[in-house]
Amino acid sequence: MPEIPQIRRLLFNDEEIGMGFNSESGLAVGTPLQGFTIADNPAAPGGEVIADVSIMNTHEELQKSLGMSFEAQGRYGFISSSGKARFSESTKFNSTSTFLIARCIVNNSLRRGKNFQTTAEAQQLLTANRLEEFTKAFGDSFIRGLQTGGEFYAVIRITSVSTSTQAELAATLQGEINGLVGGGSFKGAYQEANSESRTRSEFTASMYQRAGFGAQLTPTVTIEDVISRYKSFPEIARSSAAAYQVEVATYDTLPLPIPSAEERDDFLIALSDSREKKLRYIQTRNDLEFALQNPVFFHEVPSVEILNGAIVAYTKLINAVMAHAIKLSKGQMDPPRLFDPGALTPPLVEPSATVLRRTFPPGKIRIPDLKGMKGDSIVTAFRLFRTKSIDEIYSLLGHRLSIEQLKFLRSTTQAVQAGAPVDGPLVTLAYNIPNVLSDQLAAYCTSTSGYFPYFATDVDSGSTVFMTFWVDLSL
Repeated sequence: MPEIPQIRRLLFNDEEIGMGFNSESGLAVGTPLQGFTIADNPAAPGGEVIADVSIMNTHEELQKSLGMSFEAQGRYGFISSSGKARFSESTKFNSTSTFLIARCIVNNSLRRGKNFQTTAEAQQLLTANRLEEFTKAFGDSFIRGLQTGGEFYAVIRITSVSTSTQAELAATLQGEINGLVGGGSFKGAYQEANSESRTRSEFTASMYQRAGFGAQLTPTVTIEDVISRYKSFPEIARSSAAAYQVEVATYDTLPLPIPSAEERDDFLIALSDSREKKLRYIQTRNDLEFALQNPVFFHEVPSVEILNGAIVAYTKLINAVMAHAIKLSKGQMDPPRLFDPGALTPPLVEPSATVLRRTFPPGKIRIPDLKGMKGDSIVTAFRLFRTKSIDEIYSLLGHRLSIEQLKFLRSTTQAVQAGAPVDGPLVTLAYNIPNVLSDQLAAYCTSTSGYFPYFATDVDSGSTVFMTFWVDLSL
């Protein structure tokens, strides 16, 4: 969207001073301002009249004369249902006829609001840095003033069999309205033109008027009516004025308390911190409650007293961090702060971490043929168990370790220490050479150790499996 001017004059569309305005839709939205005063400009109590009678050569000229061009409004497409827009379309401009427009625009003193104050609802959104919500509810601008007075437009279409007669009739009518020729000149010329078939002519007149009351709004049917209304309209617009334009201003013309970029960043950091802490507290409390209700799934569960005490503590922390986040979101905390349970009254303390270890039913682990396994492949497998499946690791290692070997390695405490989740009984590996598992050594597993389990041996969960390695120092 192009840059929006700070001050604009747009067609009136039933707006009120103090209403918000959405420049993208071209429509007034919610009302964020209150407590203001409205008055005419005391330094310019008089009015202004713009009046002319012109022959239109193009449709765009006609639109500009009516004040309906895009350059003049930028949003006339958004108010196509207005009376003036319908009048503009009803003129049915064409290239055959000659179109003459008589217009009279009266500007009374501009009625403008002053000393605007934000409503409580709007202020709450600004203080809480909820600028997107503010813009959605109240737009990017506001209605600052109303231009009263009025507009009168009469469009006369003249068509003749003779193009020269058509031009003469248009010029005669233009001169009569402007007072350059005597009254009734057009009527006489028109009757004369229609006395012969070669100069047969016709005309239609349509009008649009904004201002007036009762008889002042009667349609102008004849040319005499048009001329009379054109000349009397300034008095009509003074005595029975209407709003026909609005003055729209962007919010940066007001000293609104909009947070700075640093304040917005601090607010978002504090709000994110509150949400992360709340979710962590809730998950921890849920874990403790599950362990309390289902101890069979865990190994060496803490006592009921310890679990209940921790659950109560986390419930208090959850309530406290939610209250903190609500104050933040409502703009009731200035400046925004991170949630600190120790700063509360009374202070809260997060319980020490409770380690819940899953139990697995007793089981056997089958030892595959480990002979020939390279130390660097084992190290790589341990590293990948955290994020990859066994089938993926099998492919990534180029089949250097078998599926059975990978499943066995996945069931070791070394794999769990490397980040793999526990999903069954475990055994612990022991080696004949310290730190033998390295990317830097060409180490190969052998079966020469008397402690090495034989191929296809089943061992109990929790057993220690000894692996004997030979290191090729020539490489």
